[in-house]
Amino acid sequence: MQNRAIEIHDSVLDSISTLDGCVVLDFGAVYIHQSTGTPLRDAGSGWVQKARIRIGDAVVDGVFSELPRDLLDGYLTLDGSTLNNEIPIPLNFSGDVELRMESWGEAVLVKGRSAILELIDEPTYIEEFRPD
Repeated sequence: MQNRAIEIHDSVLDSISTLDGCVVLDFGAVYIHQSTGTPLRDAGSGWVQKARIRIGDAVVDGVFSELPRDLLDGYLTLDGSTLNNEIPIPLNFSGDVELRMESWGEAVLVKGRSAILELIDEPTYIEEFRPD
């Protein structure tokens, strides 16, 4: 069975909006690493796909000067456990959530009480991934 995770670096954020107390993050492309081992660490393949993340009961700190935005780094914290540059697939989480996205000296931090990831359309194969 393949294990998958989104690499925040190399993903593209299209928009940030609010809807019914949720912050909605729409990504024109997330970079997905797929591996039989540990995603983002072991050999595998790279894919891109559209995605949406909904963070419930959320607040946003910071703003990007323009969107869409190529992301360069970030982290996701779930109940105090931090994943650097990584968003797990699947993601359907209730508890404290903190998602930080960084790009060219700007950062956006979203804090909330739940997170749901929705992958949209079909993934497109990009490359084979080999760790350094």
